[in-house]
Amino acid sequence: MAWRAFVRLPRQTALARCRPAARPGDEGDPLRLLATGAVSLLGVGGWVFSREREPAYAQASIHSVPEALGRPPGPASVFEADGAGFSFLSPEYRRNVFFVYEKRLREHSPPEKVFEYFSSIKSADGTFMTSLDLMRAAVPVFQPADSKHIRSGSLGGEKKDDEDEHASGVSSDFFQMFDTDGDGLISFPEYLFFVTLLSLTDEKCKATFREFDVDKGGSLCREEFLQMMKHMRLSTTKGRASGYRTGLKTVTDVDDLSGGLVHHLFGDGRREHKLSLKAFEAFLTKLRTEIDSLEFEHYDFKRQGSISAEDFGYSVVAGASVRQLQHFIDRAAKLSSSEVGRSGRRITKAQYMSFCQLLKHGNSRFENKIKERVGKGGRLTRDVFLQLAKECGARLSETMIDVVFFVFDVDGDGELSPAEFLDVVSRFQ
Repeated sequence: MAWRAFVRLPRQTALARCRPAARPGDEGDPLRLLATGAVSLLGVGGWVFSREREPAYAQASIHSVPEALGRPPGPASVFEADGAGFSFLSPEYRRNVFFVYEKRLREHSPPEKVFEYFSSIKSADGTFMTSLDLMRAAVPVFQPADSKHIRSGSLGGEKKDDEDEHASGVSSDFFQMFDTDGDGLISFPEYLFFVTLLSLTDEKCKATFREFDVDKGGSLCREEFLQMMKHMRLSTTKGRASGYRTGLKTVTDVDDLSGGLVHHLFGDGRREHKLSLKAFEAFLTKLRTEIDSLEFEHYDFKRQGSISAEDFGYSVVAGASVRQLQHFIDRAAKLSSSEVGRSGRRITKAQYMSFCQLLKHGNSRFENKIKERVGKGGRLTRDVFLQLAKECGARLSETMIDVVFFVFDVDGDGELSPAEFLDVVSRFQ
């Protein structure tokens, strides 16, 4: 039941619609409703009892419904296909519910719980993350449209998805630089370090660096750097942690970065050097670029080197606030039945990375150009969007522009609302 505190289900579901007077044994029969309620308490997915195809599904706006996705209606499970009297909630519906749950979990749960949920390595030696786990814990991502998975993690005692099909063939050269023991795993203190830096803007990180540069020499020693990281960690809700959680191996010092991470930045104790602000800025850029790359790998789990317009659309709207989220999910869901979705056009990794650098990092040159133009009374049309992107050195594909305008230009007037668009897309603000 704990998960229900985080999830606001759509106002209209298959169980909540008005029905005519119930007949004995029909959906409105008290015994069937009682059984439905009892089963929903026992599992995340829940059950939907129906003697025939639920007509309300075809009217639902939620992206979990095949009809809303433009896909032909079909049985929701093998049980329905065999003519049995009940069916599971569709996988698409459950993915939607879990996405909202995971988004709230990232925002409102203590770091220990987030770390446990998204960590895929749980053994007698402790709980650890892979680089892909770290990305999912830091960045809201939908499950790819063609994936069998419905969630990105699980807590102790919960049913897990099968082996992570997304992790196959994924390696991170960036995180391997800090891997002194060769296991390729990220500990809880390292997770706190990375998620702290990803939670703060570049400007905030650089300002804090200068604050701890006591002698104003433009660099920090090891001890000054560790004190700075502790200060930044305590300034964010995502980094404020004790290291203790029931069922997990305890961490005595959440600021212990004595392993490969600090060794990479400062060298070993015998030939230690200082970390300059320029080197720190380069490190931040590499970290965020690597997260962008891992996000692409998450959606490109079949390793095709490209992702569908539908998956790109979901990646764009994933940053929306929970209050706005359902509206943008509904828009992204319609991509598969739109002209751009049916065309089969795809987005390459180079194009995706260019879009992330242009927009997802916040306070970018492109974002400032948009605000400046709109501030002078200009409109953000398709041609203007492309022109400003080219001025910033990015060449976005026609497919990406089609997706952006399909999702955000709801009234079809050929213009975007800059404030709403940037608020949703920019990841680090």
